[in-house]
Amino acid sequence: MKKTLLSLVLFASMLGSVFAVDFSLRLNPGVAIPLQKYYKPAFNLNVQGDVLLFDWVSTGLEGGFLLEKPNQSDFPVTFLYGGLGLGIYHNLFSRFYAGAGGGFGAYTYFFQEGNETKRASDLYWRGYGEFGFRFNPTLTLSLNGGYSSFMVKGSKSVVSGPVAGISLKINFSTKGSSKNACYATVRQDADIYPLFMQLYKNDPVATVILTNGESAEIRNVTVSFTAGKYTSSALKSEPIPLLKKMQNASVDLTVDFSSELLSFAENGMISGNLVIEYELLGKKKTAVQGIALSVSNRNSYVWGDTESLAAYISPNTDEVLEYAKYVAGIARNDLYSGMNRNLQFAAVMLDALKSSGIVYSGDQTTPYATYHLGSESDYIQYPLQTMDFSSGDLDELGILYASCLEAVGIGTGFIPMEDDFLVLVDTGLRPTAAANHFADTDALVITDETVYFAVSMATFGSGFTKSRAKGSELIKKINTTEDEDVWYEFIETHYAWDNYPPAIYTGYGDVLPKPTQATVEALFKSAVTDYINSDLATVIKRARDSGDSNKLGLAYVRAGQYTNAKNEFSKAAAKGNVSAMNNLGNVYMIEKNYSAAEKQYKQVLAIEPNNQTALSGLENVRSMLDE
Repeated sequence: MKKTLLSLVLFASMLGSVFAVDFSLRLNPGVAIPLQKYYKPAFNLNVQGDVLLFDWVSTGLEGGFLLEKPNQSDFPVTFLYGGLGLGIYHNLFSRFYAGAGGGFGAYTYFFQEGNETKRASDLYWRGYGEFGFRFNPTLTLSLNGGYSSFMVKGSKSVVSGPVAGISLKINFSTKGSSKNACYATVRQDADIYPLFMQLYKNDPVATVILTNGESAEIRNVTVSFTAGKYTSSALKSEPIPLLKKMQNASVDLTVDFSSELLSFAENGMISGNLVIEYELLGKKKTAVQGIALSVSNRNSYVWGDTESLAAYISPNTDEVLEYAKYVAGIARNDLYSGMNRNLQFAAVMLDALKSSGIVYSGDQTTPYATYHLGSESDYIQYPLQTMDFSSGDLDELGILYASCLEAVGIGTGFIPMEDDFLVLVDTGLRPTAAANHFADTDALVITDETVYFAVSMATFGSGFTKSRAKGSELIKKINTTEDEDVWYEFIETHYAWDNYPPAIYTGYGDVLPKPTQATVEALFKSAVTDYINSDLATVIKRARDSGDSNKLGLAYVRAGQYTNAKNEFSKAAAKGNVSAMNNLGNVYMIEKNYSAAEKQYKQVLAIEPNNQTALSGLENVRSMLDE
């Protein structure tokens, strides 16, 4: 038996040396209540020395004594015992402790009979359960209860019965950290790109590997990062519910960067504080650790996901917004009522940028034609920089132009090509209406919802008319090609912003001279005239060939030829065409001939009293006459 016990002890010690780093010493004073009629309740003291394994198993040596005084005896009986213990335990809700286990070994008892001391030995076993409170990671006080049996001849019990008492548990450890806190190692696999600063609120910039260096398990562990002016707030990670002593766990580090991140003109490091918050035995603690993160310069961009280029298109940049609204404000006074508004604004916006001195200048260091097809880090200017330098590569001109259009509410898209960069302008037209505004619908990008026309940045210096003509040529080539290997990615800016919000690089003030009002008006008139000659002339011819006077009248309205439009509407109206009557009234409204417009709407209502177009038109007439 002694050999068996020794083997068990050696096995437990070996486990302890391999796996365990925590130990506990427990003193368990209590009262034993023997079930045998000759004995009465007696004092019991049990001592356990355990190795703690896996944070839920305890095993080790135990020993103790039971001091029993039988009935009708003047002398006590003393039981001394020792053996191997095994148990399980769990820390509940940080402070509370629960455990159960048992022990097995050998005992010796002796008592006085006359002048003679008698002794005997055999085996014992016991089982117990306990529940307690952890005052700190070292000290736990518990109530316990169980059952013990001191056997004789392998089956009968000399003394057996329930045992109850208290337990004072003291923990020791050979593992731990000199930091005595939770600490972190940070792994950053890629540089931070200032362009994507808003993405890092959800996409991690690094992985944080946490190590619990406290003297007990910790709970609800979170990390956050702050770096002074470079961060707007501290974003906390998803909490780790439980991290056991000296164990590791990894969390993703997300950061709420501020616009100051765009001040990184060169590759460098950003220093800040990693804040680790957690609970130790129900008490909140904070550990702050200084770290540095690698940041690329603000203009760095690696081509791959072309959609991400939309982050450069920033209509809310103050300088872009001011310039675009200035140009659009002048053009608004001269808009053709029936002509597509977005086309008119797009025309004058490009020509205004050109007249302000914006020119194409190929980047010799990172040329667009080479870098947009490769994986090397490119250098791309923000709209403000292109305005400040008055020049840019193809993609940079397109980014500035798209930003200006978006600033006045015109949707955009873009298509990077081998030696060109196309900006797509959203006309807001229904797909079925494309042929009423453009000569060649094959030269358009038509989606399920709207119609886009293309503007080439390679011909930016030649003005809007030639840039649109070149863009139309390229789109038609794309639309009609039968080569399955030729494929171009069309990015709609608004959809791309869902994944790549715009980075607003601002702060320069007035960096681009604005053209005079007279210049803007002249540019607008020239561009619109070119559009009428290139597209609407064809639309008018198609309408004339159809023989539909109402349709022809609408084509004339889009071209601003109101006299011709009235003639055609009058022809159709004379044949009882109600739509033509309303359209004639609408032309009179454009010309501010309110009395004639009123007469037209009333004629419609005499035929169709509930005609909504006429009712709305008549209401507009009366509101104008009341002014």
